Amino acid sequence: MLPFHEEFPFNAGRLAFAPLFSDRVEDIVLAADVLLRVQVPPGAQIVAFSFDGDVRVRCGGAETSLGLPAASSTDGTGSVLNPALRRLPAGATHLCLRAANACKGSLEFWS
Repeated sequence: MLPFHEEFPFNAGRLAFAPLFSDRVEDIVLAADVLLRVQVPPGAQIVAFSFDGDVRVRCGGAETSLGLPAASSTDGTGSVLNPALRRLPAGATHLCLRAANACKGSLEFWS
């Protein structure tokens, strides 16, 4: 898997905002209101999300779940709507994805 961080001169100035295309991309097809768990590849530290519809995401383990919100939450158990680029927390093994409407997209991983 390609690293996200590159050495100089690519990590300075404008080039730092344009990472290389990853060599690890997963195509994702989400059915309406169906949970999909995607296993995080070994060594992955960063993931970019790109979808043609609204997607909710939660990072965790194989047992992690998420539902579409029907009310406000105040206990920190919510999910992220349409994340762009995120670092994966240590110990995360799966990404949970769910969309209210069917959509397609991709997950791009870097080490």
